[in-house]
Amino acid sequence: GLRSARSEMNVPPSATAPLIMVGANAVTSSRLARHEAAICRLARVESISTADVAPKGAAQIIVGEATACLPLGNLIDLGTEKARIEKAIVKNEQEKDRLGKKLSNEKFIANADPDVVAADRERHAELEVQLESLKIALQRVIEAG
Repeated sequence: GLRSARSEMNVPPSATAPLIMVGANAVTSSRLARHEAAICRLARVESISTADVAPKGAAQIIVGEATACLPLGNLIDLGTEKARIEKAIVKNEQEKDRLGKKLSNEKFIANADPDVVAADRERHAELEVQLESLKIALQRVIEAG
């Protein structure tokens, strides 16, 4: 997640920034508070906070229902961040389309294990949510540039 995003954008390991969680529910917020010291150390962030909107010029990583934002300002290449998000959108759209075709196949629904069908439906719904979040993140990066 965070460390790979930092690495992909060539952010120096010594550079730290605050981690801002956007859209975190109560359970996620309590986990963040409980494990803040470990997360800060492992992700190389200086602090963790929550917000309603992502700051401009921030690297954004979708984590469950929330978006982890690292406002790295001049430390990141916005073009690289835009390309990373676009790549994730394409990957998620391809998987969503694949699952959509599978789930619209009546033979698959009739013959497959109900647990497999349920898992595929759940994954399809998750991908829809992630795609919406990624599209919002892409728009923010475009606006920041």
